[in-house]
Amino acid sequence: MSIKHVLLALLHSEPAHGYELKRQFDDTVGKLWPVQQAQIYNNLRLLEKDGLIALDIRVEQDNLPDRKNYRLTEEGQAALVAWTQAPVRSSRQLKDDFYLKLATLATVLDEPETLAALIWRQREVHLLHLRELERALSEAEAHNDAVTASLLDGAILHAEADLAWLDRCETRLLMGGAR
Repeated sequence: MSIKHVLLALLHSEPAHGYELKRQFDDTVGKLWPVQQAQIYNNLRLLEKDGLIALDIRVEQDNLPDRKNYRLTEEGQAALVAWTQAPVRSSRQLKDDFYLKLATLATVLDEPETLAALIWRQREVHLLHLRELERALSEAEAHNDAVTASLLDGAILHAEADLAWLDRCETRLLMGGAR
């Protein structure tokens, strides 16, 4: 997820300052993607540098740094539209540490016992993750949070697919299944 694009979306309707944007971020997507206040300010600086936002008003404050309200520029609006309309490339890559371990144990080292133990430990990791996701889903449903529940549904399906894939690995690599 791009923090800067969420900030552009938050600035879409009206100008806001950093603390306000952090609060809005936390209220909308912060449960799924927590950020620090410093990340908000760093992204605001980059967005301003790129011409996607501009200083709307600077408010002087006693004993505090000036409060800067930012507004979305036309370029920022165009970037937001482009981001919201572009599909996201799959994040699954074969350059994954587990994939590398699996291939190494199965081909280079030829250690089926170690491979079986690794697959089992990886299965435990996925099962624990699945339980955590299911708990979070129950909580989201209890709060009628349809967005979070929908995102958790996707994460649960991915975790279930990972478990099914581990079953296939075990069949192919350890039980003499189709290669």
